[in-house]
Amino acid sequence: MKNYKIFTVFLLVSALFWCCKKTEPVKPITPQEIEAHIRFLSDDLLEGRSVGSRGLAIAALYQENYFRSLGLEPAFGRNFRQHLILKGSLPDQNASLEIFSENTQIDYEIYEDFVVNSEREDCPAGVEGELVYCGYLIQAPEREWDDIKGADLKGKVLLVEVNEPGNYPDGIFEGEDMTYYGRWTYKFEKASELGATGILIIHNTKGAAYGWDVVRNSWSGENFFLEDKENRLFFQGWLHAEAAEKALAAAGLNRTALAAQAETEDFKPVPLGLRVRVRQKPEYRSVATENVAALLRGKHKKRNDRYIILTAHYDHLGRDPNREGDQIYNGAVDNCSASASVLSLARYYAQRPEKLKLNLVFLAVTAEEEGLLGSDYFARHLPFPESSALANLNFEMTNVWGETEEVYAIGGKHSDLDDFCREAAENMGLDYIPERLGHLGYFFRSDQLSFARAGIPAIWLHEGITSKGENKGYILEKNEEYRRYKYHKVADEIEEDWDLNGTVQITRWAQEIISLLSETEELPQFKSSSSFRRKE
Repeated sequence: MKNYKIFTVFLLVSALFWCCKKTEPVKPITPQEIEAHIRFLSDDLLEGRSVGSRGLAIAALYQENYFRSLGLEPAFGRNFRQHLILKGSLPDQNASLEIFSENTQIDYEIYEDFVVNSEREDCPAGVEGELVYCGYLIQAPEREWDDIKGADLKGKVLLVEVNEPGNYPDGIFEGEDMTYYGRWTYKFEKASELGATGILIIHNTKGAAYGWDVVRNSWSGENFFLEDKENRLFFQGWLHAEAAEKALAAAGLNRTALAAQAETEDFKPVPLGLRVRVRQKPEYRSVATENVAALLRGKHKKRNDRYIILTAHYDHLGRDPNREGDQIYNGAVDNCSASASVLSLARYYAQRPEKLKLNLVFLAVTAEEEGLLGSDYFARHLPFPESSALANLNFEMTNVWGETEEVYAIGGKHSDLDDFCREAAENMGLDYIPERLGHLGYFFRSDQLSFARAGIPAIWLHEGITSKGENKGYILEKNEEYRRYKYHKVADEIEEDWDLNGTVQITRWAQEIISLLSETEELPQFKSSSSFRRKE
């Protein structure tokens, strides 16, 4: 009898506990919660979280165990981690490039005139092919634009302009705003698809949105790629504008005239009567890394089986042992602020899954700094049917300087997500403004791109430029100061004058977007003008 009474009391207490827990108000996300995550992930202990490092492993463990503590499901069967192997390719510092014909021989200097690398371990030490000028190398059926015109480019070396035609105010395509066709990644992919031997992109500062020094520096170190993606190119690289002009002059052609021709719909590839020879011996290695993801299934009686993927990359640049003084790239803004946002949203939604009408995936992405590789892999190996993917909401360098009066979505213009973002902002009393700095191609420089390429509408949630309070220009000043002096530098550390209400504001906007998406009956679609619209 005594044991029966104890058991009865236990049941009553348990029922009371769960009843109270169920009726507890949902605890909102706070600046203190955001700060705690940032402080740990950006600590020197993690040594900048470079791919393959002990620090990145610690960051992965931290996020996995946090998801476990919330009672979330592993996203990959019984695992919270999606394992992938990256291939590292260290370029040959003594690589050579020659452009020649029967009457011409031009030898170029590595890093001064060209940069080159290969993602093929079977690449011969020497490769050569006929040089063909291909304009912008764009095939955009939705814009009725085709630079190839059926030309057979197999085995050729393609000389290509960076960016896209009409890259000026009111120009064709999207004027000064870059589309995916303007990115060098698209051009490499297209060249591989066409069966080319190699590709050299002609650099110009306006078109690339950065100087030759950026190209030289980024191509002098190890590059990573995914070994499960086919690449037919034996080499890819960049050619300095003056070096390209020298080659075209040797072919008896004028660079300015050719570039003008590439601006027209009638352009077709121009064989140059020259050959290219590249000699290089890159060094390769394999590096294991992981995406970390948790799943929260909605338990509302009217739930559907759709998924919204919330992402933030947790890798950064590691440490530089050759620096004097501070050697660690802590990446507090890029991208611990964003990781903190996703972790806090996971905690927020885990409180009341019975209110959730769809499924949420909280994804900590690896190898973003190496070329969006973790998100690329995830988007091509989804742990649920692609047809169930509703949207990707990406967090990148989230605002840490206070609330703004408006917001915008990078990439919103590509899909119906634009309407959801606008309505969500207005529901919060915020202005929704057009995407800024489109000419810099930010949409193509973070993980939302991987999902768009896989046919899933995706956006990067961004703060506006007008601060709440008396100093309306404060946010813009801090943002520009960060990008100039701290972005990808050791100075990107947590600071005492931060106002993380700005980060909280972005998470609240995300919550409102999720709420609106959970009520939609139709999947968001890419707009007809977008290069990412679902292919028939």
